[in-house]
Amino acid sequence: MSSEPDTDGQRADQTRCTAAVLEATPDAAVVSNLGVASYVLAGVEDRERNCYLWGSMGVTTPVGLGLALEVDEQVTVLDGDGSTLLSLGALATVARHDPSNLVVVVFDNGAYATTGGQPSGSELVDFAAVAEDVGMRSFEATSDEAFVEAYAAALDHDGAALVACRVDPVDPESRPPLDFPHVARRFRDAMDGA
Repeated sequence: MSSEPDTDGQRADQTRCTAAVLEATPDAAVVSNLGVASYVLAGVEDRERNCYLWGSMGVTTPVGLGLALEVDEQVTVLDGDGSTLLSLGALATVARHDPSNLVVVVFDNGAYATTGGQPSGSELVDFAAVAEDVGMRSFEATSDEAFVEAYAAALDHDGAALVACRVDPVDPESRPPLDFPHVARRFRDAMDGA
């Protein structure tokens, strides 16, 4: 078993890191997971190129991979530790296809935050090491500044990359008032011709 990467307990702020993603890649397609990542993303900026996967745990990275294989522009996945744990094997598929336009961000708050804050068990998993073990380049961050640097390095990498970022739990004020069919339609329309 690989060692735990966050030995000093330092954590980044998920909202500021999400804002940094949009600042660095304002035209990217951003696919976010079932709850907190989507709530935070919508709170930072609700945009047509955000694909919020309401209630779809474990499919964020696979959906991002499929999209990255179909378009030539940047695709960024904003996933959580619980959702990533549910489909950890998807990282091997990402590594196998290795699209250079895909960055997977795993925001690790140590909990299933969307369903009540139950511990996820992520302290037992080194997401960056798992990604490296299957052949995917990875970076780690435990501060806002380190996240900005790691995301930039992931973007510069010639292949798919993962950024594992330890974050403090966040309690978004509310779910944005958007239903999934609306989100899917506007995302599809925004990506048409991409």
